[in-house]
Amino acid sequence: MAFVTYILLSTLLYGLAGRFNPEQLGYTASFAFTIVILEIIIIKIGCYLLNINNDSQLLDLVAYSGYKFVGIIVTLTITTLGSKWLEYLVFGYAFNANAFFLLRSLKYVLLPDTTTDNPRSTTYAVNRTQRNRRTQFLFLYSYLVQLIFMWSLSSGFNFCSATAA
Repeated sequence: MAFVTYILLSTLLYGLAGRFNPEQLGYTASFAFTIVILEIIIIKIGCYLLNINNDSQLLDLVAYSGYKFVGIIVTLTITTLGSKWLEYLVFGYAFNANAFFLLRSLKYVLLPDTTTDNPRSTTYAVNRTQRNRRTQFLFLYSYLVQLIFMWSLSSGFNFCSATAA
C-alpha cells in the first residue's frame, strides 16, 4: 500500500510542479520496484554468505522492504512546504526510525537465540566471530543500505524549488 502511495504521491508532486509526464508513473514504479528487488537480493546474498538458515518467507522480506516507503511518503509531503531544514529533519527521523525497526526485527532472523530454555527451539548456537559478522551485516544493512535506498528514492523530488523547463 505504501509502495503505491509513494508512486502516486511522487507523480502528484511532479504535476503540482508543472513537470508531469505520463511516463513518470512508469519510471517511478520501475525505480521503486528495482530498489525493493535489490534490497531482497542483498538480504538473500548476505544470508547465503553468512550461512544463515532462515525460515523467513519472501513476502516477509518484501514487507520489511516496504516499510521505508512510509518514511519517504512523509518526507515527500514535507517537501511541499519548501523548507529544506525541515525536510532533512523529517528524513533523518524517518530514516533512523526505519533503520532501528529493521535492526530490531531482523535481529531474530540473523542472530538466533542461543539460550536453550525452549526445548522446541531448533536454532543452533553460533560462535562469537560468526555472531559478530552477522551483527556487522545487520548494522550495515539497516543503516548504510537503507540510507542509500531511502535517499535515492526521495532525493530526486525537489518539486517546489525546481522550475519547470
